[in-house]
Amino acid sequence: MAQAQVPEEASAKPRRRLPVGPLGFLAITAVALCAAFGVAWLILEASGAREQSNAVDLQEVLNGVGVAPLVADPQVRATVGSPAPDVRLDLLGGGTQQLAEIAGRGTPVVLNFWSSTCAPCLNELPAIEKVSKQLGDKVTVIGIDSQDTVESGQKMVDQTGITFRNARDPKGQISTVFGALALPRTVIIDAQGKVADTYTGELNEQTLLDLLNKNGIATS
Repeated sequence: MAQAQVPEEASAKPRRRLPVGPLGFLAITAVALCAAFGVAWLILEASGAREQSNAVDLQEVLNGVGVAPLVADPQVRATVGSPAPDVRLDLLGGGTQQLAEIAGRGTPVVLNFWSSTCAPCLNELPAIEKVSKQLGDKVTVIGIDSQDTVESGQKMVDQTGITFRNARDPKGQISTVFGALALPRTVIIDAQGKVADTYTGELNEQTLLDLLNKNGIATS
């Protein structure tokens, strides 16, 4: 028996339409645009951060190119009776000298190692300044600012009122060579450029004069 055919219009299921009007489409479009802008902004920010990071790293590399270390031979150690190791002195306030240009030239040298974070250093620097002024050309006093920033070192110089030369040792390279593992430390270099004596701890004016006299360095 032939089956009755159902008209296509009757068999097709009715389609539901989303109740979205013109305002709804505008809202959806706005949300999509905001999301797209947000993703683009995040990508640009990440890219910019990477470029900035790369620029900093590159600058650090460039700063180190062609710059000789403060200590020519980091394995050498200053010992009493041995020639004082030559090191480069990058002076606070500008300028550079080699220690070999100063030591061993007929005038004893006092190397004083200090840091702005060292309270005994703060106490003794004015006393060392007095001795430096008292002895004048008889002794050359040089301070070594160990593991400090330029700003902190200069602030210490201004606070204590010292006028003798001070060199920077930001990574403690010179301090290691001269055994300044604890601060303050004072190293006496005789007129011939040999390490005559060392002293670790806070000095006062008389203690420094006694240390110089003990090593044959006239203080009067």
